[in-house]
Amino acid sequence: MERLSSASLQAVPGHIARPGYPRDALPTRIVHLGAGAFHRSHQAVYTDDAMQAGEALWGILSVSLRNAALAQALGPQDNLYTLLVRDDDKLEARIIGSIARSACLRDERQVVLDALTSPQTQIVTLTITQRGYCYDAVHDALDVDDPDIRLDLNSPQNAGTAIGLLAWAIYQRKRLGLAPFTLLSCDNMAANGKVLQRVLEHYIERVQRDLGDHDLLQHFLDRYACPCSLVDRDTPPARAGDLAQVETLLGLHDAAPVVTEPFSQWVIQDWFSAGRPPWEEAGAVLTAHVLPYEQMHERLLGGAQCALAYLGSAAGYRTTHEAMQLADMARFIDDLMVDAAATLPRLAKPGWQDYKARLLRRFANSAVERSISQSAMDGTLVLPGSIIQPMQARLAHGLPIDRHALVVAAWIRCLTGLNERLEELFVNDPLRGELLAAVDKAGGRRASPHDLVDAVLQVEAVFGASLPQDMEFTRCITAALQSLLENRVAGALAAINAADSVQ
Repeated sequence: MERLSSASLQAVPGHIARPGYPRDALPTRIVHLGAGAFHRSHQAVYTDDAMQAGEALWGILSVSLRNAALAQALGPQDNLYTLLVRDDDKLEARIIGSIARSACLRDERQVVLDALTSPQTQIVTLTITQRGYCYDAVHDALDVDDPDIRLDLNSPQNAGTAIGLLAWAIYQRKRLGLAPFTLLSCDNMAANGKVLQRVLEHYIERVQRDLGDHDLLQHFLDRYACPCSLVDRDTPPARAGDLAQVETLLGLHDAAPVVTEPFSQWVIQDWFSAGRPPWEEAGAVLTAHVLPYEQMHERLLGGAQCALAYLGSAAGYRTTHEAMQLADMARFIDDLMVDAAATLPRLAKPGWQDYKARLLRRFANSAVERSISQSAMDGTLVLPGSIIQPMQARLAHGLPIDRHALVVAAWIRCLTGLNERLEELFVNDPLRGELLAAVDKAGGRRASPHDLVDAVLQVEAVFGASLPQDMEFTRCITAALQSLLENRVAGALAAINAADSVQ
């Protein structure tokens, strides 16, 4: 079968959207580090949309740091690929053309360096995962003990990490007298721009003397914008069946399609060193402050995901869509997000209702599988921001916390290791040992709700030292756990929803 490419694009059926802008001389003005499916379902799509609207051309060089597989798949296709958007039983396909070139740093280092030191390049975006920043969160510093960072510090001109590579590019651009580019982190990490700026600051401080440029750090701090951003779009790995479906739709072979959902979010701090595409025309939010949106994301989306994860796990559901088919669950999730919205800062409140409605549609989408067991991982990392902080805020204002308490109770219920179908539950958490020890201390699966709550609330990483002393906080969680154990998840949800109807 003929392969998708610029030459074969005319063979794509007319109802499938494709680039309406010239690609034969698409200028590279964005370098993206960390090429992968998420980048191609998110930033590349926003950029494609902006160019489709007739704005200036913003071609992307998509760079993999180590794995050449994607560049090898996209190259023969002139970097075109299919985006499949699944929404229940509906399917929409389009061809994305915003990637002008793809490369692997390991194999085409000079190509990447040339792009990073090109006068045309105005933005560098990153999706390198949290680990790629080599950030020591405890000390708010670069992790200089990371073995890859140590190698880069010893030989900055041969840097292999994203941080070392960017520092080298900043040095070269200063040496060549080139204008700065914007460094835009697109990783799912709070205050990601600040983290990027911090690790680059520490890295440059360590290498500027060896590079013979004692002003490099100040140059970076004065001229390079590192805006924060919030990104969100589920992008599961493409499967063999997806490739086959693309071939049926296109009549062409695509070696690198991307599968995603209709929901997409991009909030960007409006702080740029140079030009940028009009991403707001494609649906992105440009704002002075990203933090209120991060809090809305954490408390509405994160809280709802925790509820689906732990109530769903306790009931024995496999996916969030399956759990949302229970009418009382869907209503509870809706009401939980309303409760969470009451704790948001003023700047985030104008948009929360639309955001909630989009999330409810997202959770109900049967075409994108979201594993309950995967969502239930790392509860001690997620619960504090998504559930506990809203509870504290509601308590401080004299508001009820019953719904959030039910989520905490469901998490404690899951720590006993058995769901309502008598299936084993594995506790996948960095504090697994401490959590299981607390459950054992209380008496294990036979423990009373009071003893279980009393023992688990001693985990300070989740609850802190003072909150477990709050009698209303403890009472609500204990009552919720009692309801779960006596009435099961379905009964507990029905009861809390019925109580709300009476009020």
